[in-house]
Amino acid sequence: NGATFSLSGTSLLPGNAHSDPPVGKRIEIKIFGTKGAVIYRGDDRDPSSGKLEWLRGDDEDEMGAVEVQCPDLGFEFEDLDQDGNGPASLQCFIDSCLGLDYYVGADCLTGLRSVQTIEAMYRSHVSGNCECIIDSTEGS
Repeated sequence: NGATFSLSGTSLLPGNAHSDPPVGKRIEIKIFGTKGAVIYRGDDRDPSSGKLEWLRGDDEDEMGAVEVQCPDLGFEFEDLDQDGNGPASLQCFIDSCLGLDYYVGADCLTGLRSVQTIEAMYRSHVSGNCECIIDSTEGS
């Protein structure tokens, strides 16, 4: 569709969950497009620290306006509690192996689409052109 975007992300900065006192990691993902930007950021040790923002760039009257999306959700990241049987992601994996109900944060189709998108980005870099995402699920 001719959309242009740039994706940027970082984590593990500075962060040390095992120091005394523990220091949270700053997580930040930015997606810049021709009609604005989406930014999700926060401190992994402080759920109240983060937010999902939409920086408007699609309307002359709203240019640069910031809208906080899902303001009540905060910044949810991996459970860092060192007690117990491990983080929630591990518990969900074990539950899935045991055939129990479990939380699916990103299903296999989301993983596939992520890989397809990154692969198209690499092809675009090599060719210098816009590249289509190859949908390997078509016809299946």
